[in-house]
Amino acid sequence: MAQETDPEAAAGHEPELAPARPESETPGPPPAPATTAPQPETAKPSPEAQPALPDPAADEPTMVRDVLITLLDLMGAHTKVDLELRPDGYYANLKTRSSNGLLIGYRGSTMRSLQYLVRQIVRKFHPDVPVVTVDVSGYLARRESFLSKKATAVARIVLETRREMALDMLTEKEMETVELALEAIPGVRVYALGTGLRRNVIIAPVS
Repeated sequence: MAQETDPEAAAGHEPELAPARPESETPGPPPAPATTAPQPETAKPSPEAQPALPDPAADEPTMVRDVLITLLDLMGAHTKVDLELRPDGYYANLKTRSSNGLLIGYRGSTMRSLQYLVRQIVRKFHPDVPVVTVDVSGYLARRESFLSKKATAVARIVLETRREMALDMLTEKEMETVELALEAIPGVRVYALGTGLRRNVIIAPVS
């Protein structure tokens, strides 16, 4: 019966033996590869994070729309913008389903901030841009209707009691709405206490 032979022995080579490890030497973990300390990287804003600048060559209506859309995108509110030029300036109605409260703010404060920013930015390119009014899903019309009805109801109480009554703090535009509603009610007058954006509006009987 033929015996198997080692290929290296048959070729005339003795197999190499690994050197013996002393019994006292115990294998340790392999040395860690040499690393260099990481260098701090300067954070660079991604192109998506940069707000789009208005096109200086754009006409006035296009720039008003583009600036408003850019501000809305930065707020994370993606809405449809209906823009029209009226005799008293631009009217932009924002149509959204889930961001009404965010865009309106407390009694329209966010809308007023948006229309102020839009006009200030556009004025750098079109100095004669008219007033820009920002509305959200017809909020301004509902607000005017509410103020007219409330002012009328308060005026009738004033006529009965002969004592003046205060409304909520209103903007100058809202006070004009109240004055217009009270033109049809003789015997009452309206005046404001305070100055600035918001003022305390009083309805009083005519003495």
